[in-house]
Amino acid sequence: MCYRQAEVDFAGIHVACLSGNNGAGKSALLDAITWALWGKARARRDDELISLGNKEMEVDFIFSLGSDLYRIVRRRKSGKRGSSLLDFQLQDDDKWRSVAESSIRATQAKIEKVLRLDYDTFVNSAFLRQGRADEFTVKTPAERKRVLGEILGLGLWDTYEDRTKIQLKRVQDESRLLALRLQEIEEELARQPEFQAQVEAARSELEELSALLQKAQAAYQEMEKGQSELRHTRSQIAELSDRVKQSQQELVTLCQEQGERENRLTQYQELIDQAEEIEDNFQSYQSAMERERSLGEKLTAQNELNEQRRELEAQITEARHALQTQRELASQKVRELEDRLPGADLTTEYEQTQGQVVHLTQLNQAREAARSDLARLAEERASLRAHKESLRSEMDDLKERIETLEKADAACPLCGQPLTDQDRMRLVDELQVEGKDKGDTFRDNQARLEAITDEEEGLRTQISNSDSFLRDLPGLEHELAILTERIRVGEEVAQSLEKARGELEQVDGELAREGYAPKARSSLEKVLAQASELGYDAAAHQAARREVEEGQAHAEKMAYLDAARTGVQQEKTALDQLVGTIDRRRDQIETDQARITELEKTEADLKKQVENAQTVEEDLVRVRREEAEARQRMGAAQQRLTACEALTQQQESRLSQQQALAHQQGLYEELRTAFGVHGVPAMIIEAAVPEIEAEANRLLGRMTGGRMHVRLETQRETQAGEVRETLDIRIMDEVGERNYENYSGGEQFRVNFALRIALSRLLARRAGAQLQTLIIDEGFGTQDAPGRERLVEAIQSIQDEFSLVLVITHIEELQDVFPTRIQVTKLPEGSTVELV
Repeated sequence: MCYRQAEVDFAGIHVACLSGNNGAGKSALLDAITWALWGKARARRDDELISLGNKEMEVDFIFSLGSDLYRIVRRRKSGKRGSSLLDFQLQDDDKWRSVAESSIRATQAKIEKVLRLDYDTFVNSAFLRQGRADEFTVKTPAERKRVLGEILGLGLWDTYEDRTKIQLKRVQDESRLLALRLQEIEEELARQPEFQAQVEAARSELEELSALLQKAQAAYQEMEKGQSELRHTRSQIAELSDRVKQSQQELVTLCQEQGERENRLTQYQELIDQAEEIEDNFQSYQSAMERERSLGEKLTAQNELNEQRRELEAQITEARHALQTQRELASQKVRELEDRLPGADLTTEYEQTQGQVVHLTQLNQAREAARSDLARLAEERASLRAHKESLRSEMDDLKERIETLEKADAACPLCGQPLTDQDRMRLVDELQVEGKDKGDTFRDNQARLEAITDEEEGLRTQISNSDSFLRDLPGLEHELAILTERIRVGEEVAQSLEKARGELEQVDGELAREGYAPKARSSLEKVLAQASELGYDAAAHQAARREVEEGQAHAEKMAYLDAARTGVQQEKTALDQLVGTIDRRRDQIETDQARITELEKTEADLKKQVENAQTVEEDLVRVRREEAEARQRMGAAQQRLTACEALTQQQESRLSQQQALAHQQGLYEELRTAFGVHGVPAMIIEAAVPEIEAEANRLLGRMTGGRMHVRLETQRETQAGEVRETLDIRIMDEVGERNYENYSGGEQFRVNFALRIALSRLLARRAGAQLQTLIIDEGFGTQDAPGRERLVEAIQSIQDEFSLVLVITHIEELQDVFPTRIQVTKLPEGSTVELV
C-alpha cells in the first residue's frame, strides 16, 4: 500500500500507541500482518495492496507462539499471469526450517491449525478494525453464535458429531441389511417340506434313467467298434491306392530316364568317332587365345597411361583455372576498393565541422564557468543577506540601548547601578560610533547586493545566449565522429588497394609464363614417352579376338569329347540297373491292386453294420442328458434341504447381532444429541455467556459511569411457543432498553468495545489458544473528552490480560497517554515507522 520498505519490531512492547496522520499507513501495518497470516486484508483483491507503480509486494512476519518462533513469508506478483508465494518456517537451532506444504491452500490450513484461529474469529474479537468495531454486534444471532463457538473451540464438538453420525449411519445400514437377511432366512425355512418332496421325486426318476443309460451305452459301444473297423479299412484302401498311384508315376519316370540314357550313349559314341578332328581344331583355338592375351596386356598398359595423361592434364587445367579465378577476384577487389576511396570534398567538410565543434566547446566551457560564477554569487548573496539581517538586529539593539541610556534614570546594563551624566554620555558616544560602523557595513552590503544582482543578470544573459548556440553542439559532434570514421576507413581502403594491385600483377605474371603446375607438366611428358614405346597394334588385337570367338565352338566340342569318353561306361552300367528297377515296380503294382479288391469287399460289409449309428448316438445323448438333469435336480433339492439346517443356526446368530446393533444405535443417537448444537456446545456457550456479559458490563459501566449495561440471551421463544437457540444482545441505559440503532455513535462504540474486549479476553484464556494480542484501530473519534478518558482507563484496566495491546489513533492528545508510541510518517518515497 503506502509502504516501499519498512520494518517494525514489537519485541518488549506491552502497551503502545500507533500514531500518525490520516492516510499515513497506520492501518496498513495491521493489513500487512493479517495478509501475512491469513492472506486477507481490507482490499477485495491482493493486487490492490501492491504500491502504485510497483508490480510485486512481500511481507516477512516473525512471531512467537508458546516456546516456538515462527516466520511467514508471503509474496504476490501482479500481471496477466500473476503469481503468489507462501512459505511457513520454524526456527530450529537458530536456523529457519521450512514446514510449508506442497500447495498454498494446504500451507494456509497448516498456519490456521497452528494458530487455532481463523481470520473471521480474529477480526470479531482481538482486532477492532477501523470503522468495523461493530463487526460482532451487527451480525445475525446465528453468525454471532458461530464466532463465539470458534472462540470457545467448539469446532472439536462438530468433529465429534460428524464422527458419531458416520458411526450411527454405519450401524443403521448394518441393521437394515441384517433385517433383510433375517427375512430371507425365514422365507427360505418355510419351504423346507417342499425341498424334502423334491429330493424324493428326483431320486426315483434318477434310478429309472440310470438303467436306460446302461443299455444305451452298451449299444453305442458296439456301434462305435464297427465304425472304428470301417475307418481302419478305408484308411488301408486309401493308403494302398496312393502307393499304386505313386508306383505308376515312378514307372513312367523310369521309362523316360531309360530312353534319355540310351540317347546320350548314342551321342557319346558319335563324338568319340570324331576325336582327331576335334583335337586339331582345339589346338588352333589355344594359339589364338595366347595372341589375344598378349595384346590385351599391352592394351591394359596403354589404358593406364591414358588415364594418367587425363589426370595430369586435368591438374594443369585446374591450376590454370584457379589462377584465373584468383585474378578475377583480385581484379574485382581492386575495383571495389577504388570505388570506396573518399573524395577531396570529405577533408574540406571534416575541417569545417571540426572548427565549429572547437568553437562551440570553448563556448560551452565559458557557459559552465558562468554557471559556477552564478552559483558563487548566489552563495555570496545569501551570506550578505544573512549578515544584513544580523546587522539590522544588532543596530536595532544599539538604538534601543542608546534610547535607554539617554533617559535620566538610566542604569548600567551590566551591574544595574545608576550612571552619572558623564558616564552615560560616554556610553552613548561609544554606542553611536559602533552603530555608525555597523551602518556603514550594512550600506556596503546593500551596495554589494545590488552589484551582485547586476552581475547575475549579465551572467544569465550570457548563459541564455550560449544555450541558443550550444543546441547544435551534439549534432555537430555526432557529424564530426562520422566524418572522422569515414576518413579513417578511407586510409585503410588506400592501403588495401595498393596491396590488391600487387597481388593482381603477380597473378598476371604467372599466367603469362605458364609456370603453374610444374610437377604435373613433367609427369605428363614421361607418360607420353612411355605410350610411344609400348607399340600396341589395335588391328592385330581385333583379329585375335575374332579367332578366339570363332574357336569357342571347338573348345565346347573338346569338352563334350572328354565328357563322352568318361560317360560311355557309366551310362551302360546305369541302364542295366534301371531295367531291374522297372521290373520290380510292375510286380508291386499288381500285388497292391489285388489287396485293394479284398479290402473293398470288407468295407461294404461294415457299412451295413453301422447304418443306424446316428440313432444309437442320439439315444445315448438324450438319456445321458436326462440322467444328468435328474441328478442336478436331486443335488439342488438336497443342497437346499441342507442349507435350511445351516440357516437355522444363522438365524439364531443374526438375531443376537440385531439386538447388539439396536443397543449401539441407541448409544450413538444419544451421543449425536450430546455433541450437537443443543447438547454440550450449547452448555459451554451457556456457561461462557455470563462471563462475557459480566466482563462487558464491567467495562461498559466504567466507560459510561454506570449508565449502560448489556444482556446476552441464548434462547428465545418463537410465536409458536417453541424455544429456539439464539444469541441476542439487549442494551439498556437509565431510560430503559432500546435497539442498538437508537443509541449515539459514541454509545454504540462503547457497547461494541466492551463486547469485543470481553470476547478478546475469552479468546486469550480459552483452552488451546495462545493469542495474547489485542489491537484497537481508531474509534476514539466518536467519543467526547470524558468518553475518551474512560475508554483509555478501560484499556489500562485490561492490559494485564494481554502480552501486547496496540492502540491506533491520529488524535494528538491521546498519543502521550500510552507508555510507548510508534510513529508512522508518510513521505514521497513511502511511509516510515519509528519507535518513540
